[in-house]
Amino acid sequence: MNIILIGFMGSGKTTIGRKLAHLLEYTFIDTDSEIEDDQSCSVTEIFKYGGEECFREMETRLLKKISNTQNSIIATGGGIVLRKENRKLLQKIGKRVYLRVPVEELLQRLKNVQNRPLLKQQKPELVFQKMQKERNLLYEDAECIIDTGQRSPHQIATEIIQELYDKEYDHNL
Repeated sequence: MNIILIGFMGSGKTTIGRKLAHLLEYTFIDTDSEIEDDQSCSVTEIFKYGGEECFREMETRLLKKISNTQNSIIATGGGIVLRKENRKLLQKIGKRVYLRVPVEELLQRLKNVQNRPLLKQQKPELVFQKMQKERNLLYEDAECIIDTGQRSPHQIATEIIQELYDKEYDHNL
C-alpha cells in the first residue's frame, strides 16, 4: 500500500512523510523534490518562468510515472489536488491522508518562508484564504484526515499508521 500525504503548504507533509517512511520501512517520494531534480531548478523558478499551469502539468506527469510504485510514502505539493486528473491518479496510487493544521498555526509557520511562490504577493493572508476555500473540500475527500496541530511528527506518523492499518484490517473482515 502507498500512503499519500496531502494538505496545505507548511502542513508538514515532507517531515511527517520521512518519519512515516522510516517507521514503515517504505520508500519516501517528495513530488516537489522529484520535479526539482528532474528540471534542475527550484519550484519557485518553475513558477517564475513557466507559471503555475506548467508546474501542475509536471505534477501530473510525475504522478503517471510513479503510479505503479508500491510501499511508498508520497509527500505532495499543496496544490496537487487542484486538477481533477491528479485527484483520480492520487486515488488510484494509494490512500490519501490529509494533514489538517489550524489556520493560525499555518499562518505562523509560513510567516517568514521565502520559497512559497503563491504567497509572494502583496497580501499573502488574502491569497492564503482564497487558496484554503479552493482546496479544503478537495483535501477533505481523503480516506484519512489527521489533525496535526501542536503534535510531533512521530505522534502524527503513529496515528496515521493506526488509522490506515486498522481501517485496512476492518475492511478485509
